[in-house]
Amino acid sequence: MKKRLRLSAICLAGLLGAACPQGVLAAPTDSPEFSRTPEEWARLRDNKLEYDEIPDLIHEYNVTVLNNRTSYRDYLGDTPSDITQRYRDAATELRNNIQYPDDPTDISYATMLMAAQMNETQAQSLEKQADTNVDDAQSVRLQYQQVEENLVFSTKMNLISYYQKQLTGSLNQEHKKLLEVLYQSAVLQASIGNGTQMEVLSARQAIEQLDSVIISDERELQTLKQKICLATGWSYDGNPEFGELPELDLSLIDQIDLAAGQAQALESSYALKISRRQYENSTDQATKENLEKTIHDNQQKISSDVTTKYQALLTAKASYELALAEQAIETQNMEAASRRLQAGTASRIECQQQEYALYEKDTAVKTAKLNLLSAWETYQSAVNGLASAS
Repeated sequence: MKKRLRLSAICLAGLLGAACPQGVLAAPTDSPEFSRTPEEWARLRDNKLEYDEIPDLIHEYNVTVLNNRTSYRDYLGDTPSDITQRYRDAATELRNNIQYPDDPTDISYATMLMAAQMNETQAQSLEKQADTNVDDAQSVRLQYQQVEENLVFSTKMNLISYYQKQLTGSLNQEHKKLLEVLYQSAVLQASIGNGTQMEVLSARQAIEQLDSVIISDERELQTLKQKICLATGWSYDGNPEFGELPELDLSLIDQIDLAAGQAQALESSYALKISRRQYENSTDQATKENLEKTIHDNQQKISSDVTTKYQALLTAKASYELALAEQAIETQNMEAASRRLQAGTASRIECQQQEYALYEKDTAVKTAKLNLLSAWETYQSAVNGLASAS
């Protein structure tokens, strides 16, 4: 049977999934049951999403990955000339079905004309792809692998962001408690003539402004959860339990050899592998020269990108260490405030303000720790094939 060109497969790269039926894991997998042990399947199919399960969940249940895997089967064994012919066949089929309207008075004339023109544009695009095609089954496979790895990385980043947003939400709730205490104090002071209504109004507005921020953060948190669910196979309104994030061993950062990391990034880069395969497939001299320039340019940018991400990792580590130091100072301040409160030289409100200041520093440490994990994953993704080549 003649293979048909699947035009949308690689275009799905930007998606994190699609609407799925209701259920714990909504998307089906096409992997055979014997490909994993019963214990491994049970772990993937429960209603808990562990951080280390993300690559396997995306491989088995992500709609984009499954669609690409199905599409790839159509490319198996294809040479560049096979794919070129499929582009031409698709363009011919599209043109054969174009129907230009011939009655300007017809109520649907404009719509039909626009549809015909769009189809003609698409057919021309297909023919251009045929003329410049340098892909074969291997290059297509590499592109699909790159899509899958990008989905794994983005989902990890979304899960880290989810926990960061939770920390922000908890901090805002603590801040609101303090603002409400300050508001009640402003009301009391105004009632006995030691404050003004303007101070009361200002204290009230501070609470209302924070409420607006809290509502916005809750929406962003829900959006992140939906993205994570769709990426890993749950329905958009699924409610999996999110497992804890891994602890990062800081000594691993100190052991990084940047030159070795750059070399590994060049060796594992999907962008370079794809460009090199396309270069091998190319028969047009101009195309080969352009790809040769692309490969050289990619190599420079990949090395630079790894350096940038390494430096960002070091900055994140320094920020985490600074947050720990500031937390220690604030802990001492809290202890001093508690002693003053017991001695009667500090008010309860002053002590509550200090409690919030300590809570803020505690949150800053946790946030810096998540930022460090994010920077580590970003560096590792670059070294393992996803370094930016553009």
